[in-house]
Amino acid sequence: MKRVLFLGDGKHDIGVPDWPTDEPFPARGVVPHLAESVAAIDSSGSLAMPWSHPRLARFQPKNRPRRTLGYEAKIRAAQLQIEHGIHLVDGLVCVVDEDNDRDRRGLPAAAHAHTSERCPIVCGVAVRSIEAWTLGARRAIAEALGTTPDMVARTCPSGPVEDLYENTGDRSRRPKHILQRLAEELGRMTDSLELREEIARHTDPDELCVACPAGFAPFAAALRAAFGPCPPVSTSP
Repeated sequence: MKRVLFLGDGKHDIGVPDWPTDEPFPARGVVPHLAESVAAIDSSGSLAMPWSHPRLARFQPKNRPRRTLGYEAKIRAAQLQIEHGIHLVDGLVCVVDEDNDRDRRGLPAAAHAHTSERCPIVCGVAVRSIEAWTLGARRAIAEALGTTPDMVARTCPSGPVEDLYENTGDRSRRPKHILQRLAEELGRMTDSLELREEIARHTDPDELCVACPAGFAPFAAALRAAFGPCPPVSTSP
């Protein structure tokens, strides 16, 4: 099982530290749990950093044919830190929201171009937001909320979850609002990091690949290729 460094945005994606720190913190959130469900990744032993971390934000590439920019530069910064032993992990996994910027769909290929034997790199793009990777797992939502998939389906708007967008004018199609409504109406609770982690733990990756063919499906395939598939579950006593 591989320990990796996760890069992402927000507590629901990769968690948050339990105390103020400038160091990478224990990984939590939706992305580490989903990664562990499809590849040989040890989420409990992995670390996380936000994209805004100072060690990434101030990176200035030198001696390169061209200067990499934005997310690609931050990926390269994290990779160099791993290769130089600053972070004791076996690879790098990062996720961004597409956020209606289709150019971001080219980021996985750009990130893969930097991969090395010492530091495999996998980048995923959540279309259009990371909430799709929760809303696409209706059976897991039902299990976490103690209800049925049919009730979840009745509460969610029709259409693909990858079409839902937070900045739409129709509040009923904003993914964060939908998750909050599901939690309140079906589970008598609020949307939270803990709830999203519980849903991620119950998620069937195959179901989510079908629900999110543009975002999660290629991410899952890339994780398996880089880190190997999940080891078989032992059935011995």
